[in-house]
Amino acid sequence: MPASRPRDLVPVGISHPRVEQFRNTKRNRRPHPTGGIALEGLWAIRSALAAGLRLDAAFVCVSLLRGDAAAKLLPELQAAGVPVYEVSERVLRRMVERDGPDGLAAMGRLSSRTLADVHVGASTRVVVADGFELAGNLGTIIRTADGAGASAVILTDRRVRLAHPLVLKASMGTVLSMPVIEADRPEALRWLRSASFTIVAAHPAAGLSYREADYRGPVAVVFGSERYGLAGFWREAADTMVSIPMLGMAESLNVGHAAALLLYEALHRQTDGDGDECSTWA
Repeated sequence: MPASRPRDLVPVGISHPRVEQFRNTKRNRRPHPTGGIALEGLWAIRSALAAGLRLDAAFVCVSLLRGDAAAKLLPELQAAGVPVYEVSERVLRRMVERDGPDGLAAMGRLSSRTLADVHVGASTRVVVADGFELAGNLGTIIRTADGAGASAVILTDRRVRLAHPLVLKASMGTVLSMPVIEADRPEALRWLRSASFTIVAAHPAAGLSYREADYRGPVAVVFGSERYGLAGFWREAADTMVSIPMLGMAESLNVGHAAALLLYEALHRQTDGDGDECSTWA
């Protein structure tokens, strides 16, 4: 047991309301708080704190804590006014449901943002993820958008919840900091038009290569669902539809890989290799 064990931990069991709330949040069962997200382990909690997320509660199994970093986190949470509850190893394993838990879990709140919160400049890039059904792909898109310097990810016709554990994992925590905004299709299109975005939509049958598109000015890159592809709404709304050359048997790339190609192509075109926006661009 760590020597730095915090004091005043409140022991609770599996039926405690906070534990039930955590499990409901994780499994998307009612009731759970709006915007709530279940955080499993030291890395997830640290990522949430770094992103400025509000934490509603934390849970610790002292016997499973690993190293000084985990033990030191608990007094920090208590000092910040976060209620910290002590649970048994059995209870924690039922909460996090993963191999090798490190003794920590918490509940946070994702930041609520709207389209009006997005600052639009001369080279703003946003992603529109339409009709996504797979949490892992959504998380990958968010991670890619973060890496390529996009200003926001806009979810239209959403079919997977943002607080899904696989979104957090696949995004490597960037879902906690990247502005991810839900809007219906007409609302998103009105906003894009009012802000003078060029809409570039990815479609395997498009005759124009993504390398040949015009990415000048604010650009919105649109990707359709994994199952149904690009919706007719976005095919009609797009200023340009582009494809990625496929030279083998597969008809298309995974949507996460496709997003990486288009977003970094847009970044390259907008910086034009001069380093104004990305000093590490080669």
